[in-house]
Amino acid sequence: MRTLWIGSLLAAVLAIVGCARDSTITHGADGQKDWNRRLTAAVPIGMPSVAARALMERNGFQCRWIAELPRELECDKRSDRRLAGVRRKWQATFEIHEGQVIAVQSSTEIVRP
Repeated sequence: MRTLWIGSLLAAVLAIVGCARDSTITHGADGQKDWNRRLTAAVPIGMPSVAARALMERNGFQCRWIAELPRELECDKRSDRRLAGVRRKWQATFEIHEGQVIAVQSSTEIVRP
């Protein structure tokens, strides 16, 4: 009986830890090259702006329109985890023309909360 209880407890802990793991497009993107590669793979040129915004928001980003002409969509995300009192910030800016992404810019940096 005790072995069954310990096994159930271990399974619950592993399920919780597994759910907490970052499985978004920012997972492992700890530098500019990695982040740019992941972003341009996820949001290719020609993608509809509505789909690009939805994808970014599903991946934990907050997005907002920042310019009218040319139309620009800016999306930001900060890591949940703090390491030595700092967090990582990812940013993506999309230039939109006729409802489609025509250019993608990315940046990432370490920030203090």
